[in-house]
Amino acid sequence: MWAWPIMIFLCTGINGAFLVTRFMRREDIRHLGSGTAGARNAGRVGGKKAFIWTVIIDAGKTIIPLSIALWMEVSPLLLAAMVAAAVAGHIWPIWLKGRGGKGVVVYLACVLVLEWPGLLLFGLSALIMKWLPVSFSNSMLIMMAVPVVSSYMRGQTDIAFALLLGYALVIFAHVYSDLRTRRNIYDAQN
Repeated sequence: MWAWPIMIFLCTGINGAFLVTRFMRREDIRHLGSGTAGARNAGRVGGKKAFIWTVIIDAGKTIIPLSIALWMEVSPLLLAAMVAAAVAGHIWPIWLKGRGGKGVVVYLACVLVLEWPGLLLFGLSALIMKWLPVSFSNSMLIMMAVPVVSSYMRGQTDIAFALLLGYALVIFAHVYSDLRTRRNIYDAQN
């Protein structure tokens, strides 16, 4: 059964933004916009249609294997490993030499499968944050912890742990990306 995390890692390594941009523009998304192979950059580079198709692909590649694993009633530990592998597979896909997206859509797809009430709370929180005078991107990252807290508060500690692993990887991908960008700016100035 430990083949599940490996399978989902390889499956989520199939990058929606890369495929959509290749199909629509015949270009590598990693050389366009922000340089990440994620839905936000796909939307920036290819418009709303590219964003939507990227979300559909990235959510689907996560939802299908995770749903099958739930149906087969895998252990909580294996489920946690699958969530971590799904997010990690998208962020560091072997198919794209470790240069994927930041894992937001894949994490939220995991939340949809494992903790849909938390996803509703996240959506409501994100909607409220949109109207407040704060950075929407930063507040979204913070609000992505809502499903972790929601599952914990509902007594589903195994789901909370699984989602916490995925959330931590998304935060790491964002922090690492920001540090890399700052280093590149510093190197260009000196």
